[in-house]
Amino acid sequence: MAKPGSEFRSGSVPTSQIGVAGPSRVRPLQPATVFTPQDGNLSPEDHFPVHTIFPAEGPPYLRFVNRFDSREILLVIEGSCINNGRHAVKNEGPKAGCSFVFKGASSSLHLGGDARPVVPPVTFPFAKATDQSGELGSASGNVAFRLERRGPCGAEIDNSSNRAKLRAAIAALQFRAWGAEGWRRVVVLTDLEYIALGATEWLPRWVGRQWRKPRGAGRYLNRDLWEELQECIDQLRERECEVSFWLVRRADEKESVWVDEAKAAARSAATTVQVEKFTRLYGTAP
Repeated sequence: MAKPGSEFRSGSVPTSQIGVAGPSRVRPLQPATVFTPQDGNLSPEDHFPVHTIFPAEGPPYLRFVNRFDSREILLVIEGSCINNGRHAVKNEGPKAGCSFVFKGASSSLHLGGDARPVVPPVTFPFAKATDQSGELGSASGNVAFRLERRGPCGAEIDNSSNRAKLRAAIAALQFRAWGAEGWRRVVVLTDLEYIALGATEWLPRWVGRQWRKPRGAGRYLNRDLWEELQECIDQLRERECEVSFWLVRRADEKESVWVDEAKAAARSAATTVQVEKFTRLYGTAP
């Protein structure tokens, strides 16, 4: 297995899945880190309750803040794919949706007991064919969108659930300048090993193998999105903001309203209008 300091080459090795454009670049690969909860008995809502942030300039805003470290926030990601597998409708390709939750409602402070957090409404940035802008002036805490038909390199790639969740992680990390807000760590919550372990353990190995699977078994999928995700991690690290992944396994999953709502939003987004080009989402208001 390659160490975190192994070379990360973007665009230097063609794959059977995508055609990578652009010049090669080589730099040390430092994957994301693993988040270990300070109290494993707490649900995500209890571990990262909603707090109102009062910046030196501008209006206050809401974030999921670690109750044990006020410099850390939580992002919840999800993805869903319909019309795939044995029951897929013929002549119709799979349709995937992505979602992420980055803030709650003002009355959603969850301190245990029977209290239930208030779930914010969902913002669908590409709900209409005429709305293909990636800039969101004002967004609710839950953002959901249809997975684009083309990846960041322009190649057309079939939708999948894994790809949708990976795309959601990218969108969540790109949505705001988290480092500029003053956070020292952004924790990405997911229930999928492919995302959490891929970002923290497997990616250096894939890069070290030049994306080739052992014994000539083909190539690892979704290279374009993995490289885009690593770019997000690198950019935040340059701003002294660490990216960590928190894997909540399905079998042991604490009941989480945010995860449930993100799943529902992703399923709904899968049925919205098709988005052709990879579009980076930017939230211009906190």
